[in-house]
Amino acid sequence: MVKMSNMARSASLAAMALAGLASLPASAQAPRPAQPAPAAPAPAPAAPAAPQAVKVPLKAAPDQADWLKVCGLDPSVNKTICYTTRDFVAENNQPVMAVAIYSIKEEPRRFVRILVPLTFLIQPGIRFSAEGTQPVNARFQICLPQGCFVEGELNEATINGLKKAATLRIDMQNQIGQEVNFEVPLAGFGKAYDSAGIDQETLQRMQQQQVQGAQPQQAPAGGNADDLKRRGEELLRQRQQAPKQ
Repeated sequence: MVKMSNMARSASLAAMALAGLASLPASAQAPRPAQPAPAAPAPAPAAPAAPQAVKVPLKAAPDQADWLKVCGLDPSVNKTICYTTRDFVAENNQPVMAVAIYSIKEEPRRFVRILVPLTFLIQPGIRFSAEGTQPVNARFQICLPQGCFVEGELNEATINGLKKAATLRIDMQNQIGQEVNFEVPLAGFGKAYDSAGIDQETLQRMQQQQVQGAQPQQAPAGGNADDLKRRGEELLRQRQQAPKQ
């Protein structure tokens, strides 16, 4: 009870002091303290730093000794189409992607089609570059169970740069917006691209030799490259047959 009485008394004294101060004339009142300046607004939180890019070095598929150039007449457009292709795997030999550079005889157009893994963001697209070349943007075309196909236009300067470069860098963004840099070796690309190539019959014969366990002089393109070729030719036919705007 003593404690409560002391607290009540202190409260009463404080109330009386405030009342007495309020009744004094303005000249006798203690000067009011200056109003504190409004606090500066808190700085906006810094934008979260972008996740650091991940580098993924690739190597040629073990069953494909070198880049392979295949040429053949496409009867739907009556033109000879060549593609220089190779499959690539991760360090643990897990298949990752296939790259094919297309050219159409008697036409200046050159383009690349790449089969990339699933689960990458489609909207940002893909950017690829090599030493001494300008970056090229590529767009997703279609996604299938084995991966997504992307396509990008190439000019002669880019082709010449790829022939001289050691590495092709392919940049994509994963599901959390983190950039992933795939590093594709280009050794042997220029020699294959400038060669006469082989025809479809030779390719089929080489594939049969591989299935039978024989060692062909040059290993054929792997499954990813075959898928890329088939889908690439289908896309090309669709483009050639589409009515011009």
